[in-house]
This record gives sequence, structure tokens and C-alpha cells, in this order.
Amino acid sequence: MNRERYQHIFIMLREEIKSNDSVEWFTFKQMSQDVEVMIANGMMSYVHEQMQNFYEEYLWKTFESHKAWSFIDFVAHRDDFFGEWATGKIDLMKLTEAWIERDDSRTLLSLLSRLGQTGYETNWQVLRALLDEKLRRMEVEGTRNGVKETGYFYCLLHAFTMIMMSEQSLEDKMRLLEQFSRQWAFLRTVYSVMVRRIVGLNYTNFAQLAQYVVGGQQDFDPFLHLFHAPLKERFEELVELGTKRESLTRALDKIEKRMNNTQQSADLDVLCEVLFPEEFCNMLNMHRMPSYHELESEIDRIRVELDSTQETMNRQAQEMAVQLSAAVNASVPIDVIEQRLLIFPSGTALSVYMPLNTMLQVNPAWQAHSESILQKILAKQQQELQLSMNITAQPGSNVNGIVQQQMNNNILPNKQISA
Repeated sequence: MNRERYQHIFIMLREEIKSNDSVEWFTFKQMSQDVEVMIANGMMSYVHEQMQNFYEEYLWKTFESHKAWSFIDFVAHRDDFFGEWATGKIDLMKLTEAWIERDDSRTLLSLLSRLGQTGYETNWQVLRALLDEKLRRMEVEGTRNGVKETGYFYCLLHAFTMIMMSEQSLEDKMRLLEQFSRQWAFLRTVYSVMVRRIVGLNYTNFAQLAQYVVGGQQDFDPFLHLFHAPLKERFEELVELGTKRESLTRALDKIEKRMNNTQQSADLDVLCEVLFPEEFCNMLNMHRMPSYHELESEIDRIRVELDSTQETMNRQAQEMAVQLSAAVNASVPIDVIEQRLLIFPSGTALSVYMPLNTMLQVNPAWQAHSESILQKILAKQQQELQLSMNITAQPGSNVNGIVQQQMNNNILPNKQISA
């Protein structure tokens, strides 16, 4: 195909760059169609050769023409050699700082994604070390006193760097980049806690940030565990940075209540573990709240265990009732039987008393004393319950302690038999 047929595209592009949106040139639709035709006809190398004259200006945006920039961006997203060309020529740290000056994080993220898609390479370890130092030293509280918010941009570059240096396949890296771009509104809150500086939002403390995460941001709900885990891990450090403990505690409680009522999604887990490989997995494991499935499984396990325990206790109570019935029928004094019953916790005593009373309903000696024995068992039950209530009122007491004591006394809520 005749290259000269398309040469005018690049000539007019240069004129447009010089003239800043003043050149009357053919429509973007026609230009884009011509590029698509060239690519379809095997002229990608020719397109790349011509566009190299514009790519550096495009990345650094050294001109003002919006039309020219949009057209170069369109071509760059189709040029498979773009990343290879940028390797060795483009310093990503300097590029990021140039876009900080323009205060345009959206375009920076788009450029980084395109570089990644087309195979840009650099010394990722060195770049990561530089970024780690930047993130350690920065003080980001939103745009304040005319100072630009640099942390927001450094976090974008950090995310791109961590994804590109990960062991994921290129396809998975691109998926993670797209995921990061789509979920940045939420992920900036995770980054804020991880780097201990609020990025991308004009809040002055982490209690405000936590309130923002849980306050009406329903799109965040499936991913709250990704914010909750580092918030729990960094709690004391965030308090030391000036956040009031009481406010942060209240916000954390709200997050945990919301998590209890929302199915948590693992869709962003891999991405967060790629962004923070040395820390995030351990944080999730340490502070992860049980999932719905895990809660249901645990409830089922406890129910089965309690049913088995209750069945065993019922069988043992029945056996003991048979033995005591035989003793009464053999003229063993009733006060001896009563003493034997009252040795046990009230729950166990009731479990034995009820079948025993049924077995001895025609025994006059037993019937003369059965009501008195039952009242003594119930009085003992009230004493045990009162003791439990007193323990609850004591500092440091908790429900688990009460339940454990009741279990020790064989007081089971479903087995409190009334007269």
C-alpha cells in the first residue's frame, strides 16, 4: 500500500500540535478509520515509525491541543510497539511528577496502563525502593495551603509497579490493572491506611476516613474486610498520628457491624496481596472475620455437638432415674434420694427428677415428698442463675464466661424444666 497516501495525517498532526486546536483538519472519525485501515493492511511498523516523533510529547503533554493529544492516545492504544519504544526512554518517576504538576491522575493512570499493556520494562526493584521512600516521607492530607497532593499520584505509580513486578501472567497483570483503575475510589482508602497517610481525600484523620468508608458507600460493602484488616492492624499507629481513639473505635465498630450483615467478596483479595505482598495476607488472616459460610458451618457443628451431648445426658439421666426408682421401691428413705438429687447442678437434677417422678407416680412414699423435692431443685436453679447474673455485673465479665460456667454446671437453656 502507498505510504504517501497517509503521510498527510502526520504532517497535519504536527501542525495541529503547533497551532493548539486552531487547524481545520478532517474529522477524528476519518483519521481513526485511516489508522485502522493501515493496521489492517500490515502497516503497523510504518504507523509506529511515524508516531515515534510524537509519543514523547504525548507522554509528557508538552503541547496544549486536546485534539492532537486525543488522536495520539487513540493510536498509542493500538501500537503494539509503544511500550518497547518507551523502555529505556521514559523515567516513570519523572513522568509521574510531571503529571503531578498537571494535577491529572486519571490521565496518568491511563498512560501507565497503556505502557503496561505494550510491554514497558524498567528496573522495578529500584523503582519500588524509590517509591517506598516517597511513601514513607510524604505527608498527605489533601490539597492544603496551596501544596499539591503528591501521595495520590505516588500510590498510583506504586500500584502499577507492584502489579508489573508480580509473578502474574501478562494477561492477569492487565486484568489487575483494569481492576485497580475501576476500584481506585475504594482502594485509595486501603492505601491510606497502609501508608498511614490519607491519599485522594480531604480528610484530616482516619476516623473521618473510616466513617466515609462505611457511611453510605454501598459499593464498598463487599470489600470492607480489605479496609478492616489494616485498620485493626494499624489502629494504635493511627491513633498516634492524631486520630482520637474513641472516634476511631466507633467507626471500627460500625464497619464490623456492616460486615456482619454483608457478604464479603474476595474479588480484590489477590490485587491487595499483590500491592502489599509482605503484609496484606497476614493481616487478612489475623483480622479476618468469619464468612457467612464459615458462620453457618460453625453453628451447624455446635448444634450437632450440643445435640450429641444432650442425647448422652438424657440417656444418663434416664439410667440414673431407673436406679433411683428401684431404690425407692426397695424402701430406701426418700431423704437419701433427695440428697442424691441435690448433689447435682439443678439442670442435671431436673433431668433426672422428671422421668423419676413419672416412674414413681403410684409410689405413696415418693408422692408425699415429690413436690418438696422439686421446689428445692428449682430454688437451687434460681441460686445458680443469680450467681451468673452477679458474675455478669463484675468488671471484665463476659457472656462467654457465663456460658462456660453454665456448661460446667450442666445448665442448658433448653433443659430448664418447669414444675
